[in-house]
Amino acid sequence: MATNGVKAGGFSWSVSLREAGLLLLTAAVLTAVSWFLRSERLPLQADPVAYELELAAPLIDPEDALLLYDEGIHLFIDSRPRPDGAFDTVPGAIFITEDNFDDDLLVYFDFMTPEDYLILFGDGDLFPVSNLAARFQERGYDNLLILKGGLGAWRKAGGEISHRQGGES
Repeated sequence: MATNGVKAGGFSWSVSLREAGLLLLTAAVLTAVSWFLRSERLPLQADPVAYELELAAPLIDPEDALLLYDEGIHLFIDSRPRPDGAFDTVPGAIFITEDNFDDDLLVYFDFMTPEDYLILFGDGDLFPVSNLAARFQERGYDNLLILKGGLGAWRKAGGEISHRQGGES
């Protein structure tokens, strides 16, 4: 004879499943609460101040890059892959990407020399831009700077933005 869901053998699946469910729910709630109360989170982007990054060229703050842009003696190199549609960039920037480095450099070979001052920028990820800077250094370009924060930081600092279509250089 069974009473309160317990069978004559002393074991009931419904009681065991209910207790397991309550334990699972309690564990999930405690995990969620501890996750929300945790104060330290991992950074989503490496901050060059917190981490010593080995970059091929020194970083320049967007505010300082704006001053150099106004002087007009630096060439700005957009290292991002060119999209097919409309996109934004620094006015007067030329496109040289790591994937097409040799072909892109050949296009600008007539007026760009190793003595020129270059500011390289991308989408904010420093490593692809640093790789491009290393390629420039292999070709004898030593006056290189990397824009800290990329085009987004340039825009935030009040830098001019040029709107272009895919295929424009």
